[in-house]
This record gives sequence, C-alpha cells and structure tokens, in this order.
Amino acid sequence: MAARRHSSLTWFVPKARIQWRVTLFLAFATLITASCHRQALVPDLPYRPITLQDKFFDVWPTGPDRAFIVGARGKVLLTEDDGRHFTPIDIGTDEAVFAIQMVDGENGYLSGQDGLTMRTRDGGRTWEKLNTRSSRYIFALSFPDRLHGFMVGERGLVLSTTDGGESFLKRRLEHIFPPELRDYSPGIEEPEYYGVTFVDDNQGWVVGEMGRIWTTVNSGKTWQEQQAALMPQWKHELATNEDSRFLDYTLPSFFGVSFRDPHHGAACGIHGTIIQTSDGGKSWTFAHQADKPDGPPDTLVPGWVPRDATGRVALPAREPFFSIDLYGRDSGLTTGLNGTALRLQGNGAWGPIEGFPTTPLPLLQTRFFDDKHGWIVGFGTILYTDDGGKSWRFCTGRG
Repeated sequence: MAARRHSSLTWFVPKARIQWRVTLFLAFATLITASCHRQALVPDLPYRPITLQDKFFDVWPTGPDRAFIVGARGKVLLTEDDGRHFTPIDIGTDEAVFAIQMVDGENGYLSGQDGLTMRTRDGGRTWEKLNTRSSRYIFALSFPDRLHGFMVGERGLVLSTTDGGESFLKRRLEHIFPPELRDYSPGIEEPEYYGVTFVDDNQGWVVGEMGRIWTTVNSGKTWQEQQAALMPQWKHELATNEDSRFLDYTLPSFFGVSFRDPHHGAACGIHGTIIQTSDGGKSWTFAHQADKPDGPPDTLVPGWVPRDATGRVALPAREPFFSIDLYGRDSGLTTGLNGTALRLQGNGAWGPIEGFPTTPLPLLQTRFFDDKHGWIVGFGTILYTDDGGKSWRFCTGRG
C-alpha cells in the first residue's frame, strides 16, 4: 500500500512560547461491601477506549477503515473497523504522543513529549525507543519513506534521519540577523516549529511560530525562508512597542501544513489564518473564508483589524486552526478550537460544513486516507467520514 506523503502538526499552543504540560490522571476505585465478614466481589468496570478526558493529538489512516490514533499519557489506539472498536497498544511510556506516521504496512514512527521518538517494524504491534539526543518536545514529523524522516519541535528544533532512526542529525533552524539587529532579536531567534511535510526525500516545508515558513529541496542540507511572499498582503499596524525592522515577525503563527503535490500546499494557524500556494511556496496568499456553506468569500484584509469610533476592535478575532489536510484532487479540510471545521469550496474560499457535528472541544488533527475516507481527532473526540467529509460520525469504540 502506498504511504501517505504528507504530515502536519497537529499540535496546538494557544499562546506563543507557552509549553504544554501534560497532566497525568490516576483514577482508583475500590468498592468493598462487608457482610458477616464476607467480601462481595465487584466486577471490573468495562474498558472505555474514548473518554472526555482524553486528548488525541494525531491520527494516521492506513486504509479506508483502519487508523492509528495517539494522544496524552502515551495512549495509542488502533481501529480496523472505521472506529466502531479500538484496540489499545501499550508503548511502554506515559509520555504524551503528539505525532504518528505509518510509512507502509510494517514501518512507522511516533514522537512527542521530552524528545520521545519510537519506531515500529511490525505494523504497530510493538514500538522501540530511539535516541534523538534531545529532550525537547517534538510536535510533528514527516517520513517520505522508511529511511528518510524529519521531525520538528520547540526552540527551533529540526531532526532528520537517513537510516530509519538509527541516527539523527540535530539542527536549529533560525534566521541569522545582521550584527546591528542581534541585540534586539533574542526573543525571536528560536521559534517553535509545529508543522512539517515532505513530498519526497528532498523537498519539504516547516512552519511555526511568528509566521515562519522554511523549505528545502535537498533533503535538509540547506533551507530558505518563504514567508516574505506574505508581507505585501499583510496590513498589520505596528504598535508603539513594535520595531518595523521585525515586521514579518508579526505574522500569525502557523500550526499545520499540508501539500497535495510539490506545487499545491496550504498552512493554517492562529487568528483563523489559512494561506495557500500553487508554486511550491515561491508565493503564498492569504485565503478567504465564507460565513455559510458554499457562500461567497469574505473581504477581510490580512492583518488589518477593524475598529469602531472609539478605537475598539469591532470584530472578534477568529479562532485558531490547528490542522489542515489537502486530499483528493481538489479537496481540503482544516480544524480548530471549539469544534471549528472548514472545507475548501469550489470558489476557492474555506467555508463551514453543512450538518457538521457540534462540539465545543478543540479538534487538533484531520487526515484523509483517500478522497472519501478521513478522520478528525481532538479533545475527547474521534470523528470518521466515508463520503469525503460531507457527513461525520462520532466514534465511541463501543460498536
């Protein structure tokens, strides 16, 4: 089976430079009923694979009805019947898993909290830890094939391997400022990177905090920034404490990135931002949104905040998007805070999905196996579609 070739972040940070702290919950229930010195036996409670306390960060489909789902406390689930039942997989750790990818039927990788990186060689039944020589959070990964892989995370971290995880090259992807600006740039030298996608073992993109977009065409040997293409469209008004020399660092942070092929890609992030490219990132444009399904695009100007006569913001900021997936020939989906989900319309705008399930919970990742079968995961939520996203079903794992 051909491996999916793109991966995006999936990991959500509501404020810049606030690291997620994964809280571990221990629940113990002891029921003892005594009568005439006899102890009554209480049957075990049935296993519930999905609860509202779960935080699912990523999903990777390996077939129309088969997928791996990962989350907090080292939770890994496998479904082989389109989410009607789930099998838990013990990976031997309670550290959070932020990202997973199966390269083919046997080989796969996952990553997460405190540098956690693991590999499977038996289709996900067992997982072994790999040594990345890093304890930084790894938010996203992309493996174009079994041997070549890239992972990104906090403080500018980019890891790569060419031997299937036997060894890793660690680099810090950062902009080199001229000497006259270095004293003013410490706060922005090591941005967090939340999304990565490679279409083959040479060409890929990394996105992250403060609008950073990087690309490589030689397997990570050299990197170039691409966010400059957004600046002619960006109408941000500088505040009194903002330096015009760092104007491009006022761009919205990007949390997810997806490429349909080497030319067509999209990224999403804070303030409900979506950007698109049709030339491999040489030029990026801010995408417009529709207020209702199949409605006309809005006319909002990127970076410009309307204000009323008193100077107050007249329109509320849009909620952030955490993931985006371009699938099929011309389809796309993005998900975000408070159950938000938008699809790519025929008119080029991103609009609401008619009849989409209502949930107030964050939706952190969406991935499609093909143009029909796809998944969305988030806080206490797993959704499945078999009609290209027209309708969705909540998966409870209980049939």
